[in-house]
Amino acid sequence: MVSATLVRVSRPRRRHVLHVVALVVGFVSLAFLLDRLGWAGIERTVIGTGTWFVVLAAIDLVSVCCDAAGVYCFVRPLAPISYLRVFAAQASGLAINRLTPGNSLGEPIKVTMLMAHVPEAAAVSAVVMFNVASYVVAITAIVVGVPLTLLTLDLPSRVDLLVMIAAGALLLVAIGLVVLARRGALSTVISAASRLRLLSSARAARWHARVAAIDGNVGQFGDATTRRALLFVVASRLLNMTGSVVILLAADIPLTAPLVIGMLSVGILITWLSNLIPLGLGLADGGNYALYSVLGSSPGAGLDFTMINRVRTVVLASMGLTVMAIASLIDRSRRE
Repeated sequence: MVSATLVRVSRPRRRHVLHVVALVVGFVSLAFLLDRLGWAGIERTVIGTGTWFVVLAAIDLVSVCCDAAGVYCFVRPLAPISYLRVFAAQASGLAINRLTPGNSLGEPIKVTMLMAHVPEAAAVSAVVMFNVASYVVAITAIVVGVPLTLLTLDLPSRVDLLVMIAAGALLLVAIGLVVLARRGALSTVISAASRLRLLSSARAARWHARVAAIDGNVGQFGDATTRRALLFVVASRLLNMTGSVVILLAADIPLTAPLVIGMLSVGILITWLSNLIPLGLGLADGGNYALYSVLGSSPGAGLDFTMINRVRTVVLASMGLTVMAIASLIDRSRRE
């Protein structure tokens, strides 16, 4: 979700400074990732996967196009904007997300890049609604996949119970996100902060007035526009899943039903947890090492999967940062 306090950069000069800072942070993070992976490791991974890596890159590109189409479905009814500008914002924000902790620092970048062409309320509303749709689709995949994983594995009863509780909790989170969006997400957060005395009454009132249009737009979540956007979000999720299967094929990992189902459900949880630390270093390796062992594959296969996925991140982030740099130069020349 995009906090209202993170999107107050409305002047072109401030937006430009924010984008320059984000680009610097992105390229530094990318350089750090390249250093940790090592050129030899990257070359070995790309050559080892061969044609599969080209297929993987194509899948990722189409997935980003689908995500951009989802955002476009939300923003276009609110304000006129071209699809290419929405694609630039989505690709740029995705690159920053992949290279920074929390997988969310790119959301203000998406908003501010859209704000160069549409009103603030339209930009924030579109990104918030897209994020809610993305979380709901991803959580649905986990909630459906986890029970299937448990049915194919013989795990201790306590582990089964804990996993089912986690899946149930995620389902409640998905429902809560939709309810929160419908009733006014930002206003609800501001009201809660005011009740906890984190905001003064006067400031809360000013912020309520500022986000009223945003919450009004987000409150329409679930209408025909949402259903069209969800088609693109689901398509993007299916492409991501396909990409994960392609990684298994590229790494010559034998495909089994438990492995594929577990990787597409529990594997998502590991990815989310790994986003809490910079670039997921360490946590993604250990998590996938243990997961693939439980799923009946070689533990080393989990490390191979993680390595290919990191090189995949390098390609995707490089593309996004390049798009962001070009878009920033075009916007600056247009202002001048």
